[in-house]
Order: sequence, then structure tokens, then C-alpha cells
Amino acid sequence: MMLRRCKTANILVCLSCVLLLSGCWDSHDINLRTMPIIVGVAKGESQAFEITLQIPIPAEKAFSIKTISQESSSVSSAFDNMRINIENYIDMLDIEMVVFHESVAVEGLEDQFNNAIRTRGIPPRSLVAITDANMKELFTNTNHAIQSDVTTFFKYSNKAAGWTPKTAKTKLWEAYESTKSYTEDVIIPIIRPGKETVLVFPGSAVMREGKMVGRLGKEETLFANVVTNRYHGAAIEVLKSANLMILSAKTKWKARLTKEGPVLDGKLFVKAAVTESRKDASEGELTKEMESYMTEQLTRLTAKLQKYKSDPLGLGNHFRSKLPLDDLKRWRSDFYPKLKVNYKVKVVINNFGNLEQEE
Repeated sequence: MMLRRCKTANILVCLSCVLLLSGCWDSHDINLRTMPIIVGVAKGESQAFEITLQIPIPAEKAFSIKTISQESSSVSSAFDNMRINIENYIDMLDIEMVVFHESVAVEGLEDQFNNAIRTRGIPPRSLVAITDANMKELFTNTNHAIQSDVTTFFKYSNKAAGWTPKTAKTKLWEAYESTKSYTEDVIIPIIRPGKETVLVFPGSAVMREGKMVGRLGKEETLFANVVTNRYHGAAIEVLKSANLMILSAKTKWKARLTKEGPVLDGKLFVKAAVTESRKDASEGELTKEMESYMTEQLTRLTAKLQKYKSDPLGLGNHFRSKLPLDDLKRWRSDFYPKLKVNYKVKVVINNFGNLEQEE
């Protein structure tokens, strides 16, 4: 009896070991992996899409770059065809940026976001960007940067490196989530190849349910980041009397429903520092000028977004507890265009008295 129990125990142990070993059946040696860091999606000449991968190839002293393209009826089928034609396994886990051409973005990116998230083909943390430039020119420009520093595109998303408050920063999971939301959209950075720099950021693309419906300039992008509390670092605003650096910004909201429509009161608290004064202006005058300037910019930005029926500021989120679900589904079309937003800006200048005045 003991012998049978011992045999049974040995068999169970052996089966457990086999099951544990079988968990690595789909593993790939790192030397046999191809790891692209940028994916480009544009319209193809003969197929619906042309997918481009930019792949750094490690060498003894520096990186070399391989750029491959594939036309296909869908993004996922293009990846499958590339896997057939490339000798190594294509590992998408290190993709840092997905660039869509504007011609694709205006037709809608919801299907691309859905496939990327549901199939886990592209990391949700990857940055999303849109370009109105030639995709081949853009990739040619980035080749030289990656050869000298493979972390180039990571720096653009790093708050301590290339990212600034005048640049939109949207990750793939955020873009995907916005297509499922009734009350919030996103803005996506627009990039172009630079002459003296790797990339230039002329502004942001305004998205509505996954479609590009308009554009914002760099200053408008800055205020969109301020309102959504995505403000990290400092930005210099040029006023008539002085240059001020915004140190911090925080917005508090109060929502209510009236007979005329939804109303939102926004109080923006700003801490700033004066970096340069052009004339002998008092602290009160500079504060008033800054508050007036920011109120005007925020009001103009909100009106522009309402015309697009896009809500990247997430103003509709403040009415989720005040409107039933059926009404929230009609937020963009029925309620958002009627929304009245009252901005009140309070500015505190921290370093007044330590100014560098122009003569």
C-alpha cells in the first residue's frame, strides 16, 4: 500500500514539473527578437493601410536602424505579414510611440485603439501622436536621433526631459478610454520632422470619439493642460508688462443645472513668479493683467472646443451625478454646446520685489 502511494506521489510530482516547464513554450530568446520602438500608420497606395516599423539593431559600438513597411487591409494583418517575412520574432513590448497620419486620424482611430488594447499587440503605455507630414520623411529624421540615443522618444514623455506643458501627452490607454466615454475626449500631439531638432510640435489634434475634428495651437494646448491638472513644470507667459513663470496651477469646479442648460463655475488658482519686468508696474497691476489674460484664453479655448463638440477638458465629468445615463449619452450633441463656463482666475506672485527690469 505504501509502495503504491509513493508511486502515485512520484507521478504527481513529475506531472507538476511537466506543467511548469510547459509554461515557457512560447518564449523567445532575446537574441532572436526584433523590438521596434516606433510604429507608423498611414494610408497605403494599394491597401487600406501602410504600417511602418522602426527597429534599432544593436551593434558593437552604436545602433543601426532598420525601417520596414507593409501594406495591408488592417493593422493586425500587417503585423502578421511582417512576422512571416522577418527572420526574428517581432516583440512589440518596447514600442514607445505610435504615429498616425492625419489622413487616417480624420476617418477615425477607434478600431485601431480597440485592436491594440484588446489583442495587447501594443503596450497601453505607448505614446500616441499624429503627423501631417510625410511619414517616410518623419522616420528618416528620427533614424539619426535613435542611432545616437535609443531613449530619444522616452525623453519626450519624461517630465524631467523633453516634455513641456505646451505639448500634449496622451498614452494609448487614454486614447482608447476616451472612445468609450460619454463625457470626455482627448487631445493628441501633432508632430513633424524638425530641421534643427528631431521633432517639432506645432500643436495638438482635437479628438471626438476617436476622430480628429480640429486643432489647437501650443498656447491653447498649455491652457488645456492647466485646466485638466496635467500641469507639470513651468511655462513663461509673455504679457505687456512682464514675463511670468507659472509655478503651479489647480482648478476647482462647481456644476449646476439651470433651465437654460448646464453651468460650470471654475476657479483657477495660480502661483507665478516674475522673471522679467518691462516697466515699473506694481504687483497688483501685474496680477490683474495675468488674471485677465488667463481668463480670456480659457474662455476662448472652451468656446473653440464646444464648436468641435469635443470635450478633452472633461467638463462633462462634473455632471455625471446630475444627469441620468440616457442624457449623458447625448452630452456631446445636446448638453455640451449649451454649457456655460464661468472662469475665475486667482493669481499669486511669489517673488515680486526680485525683478530684473529692462532699461
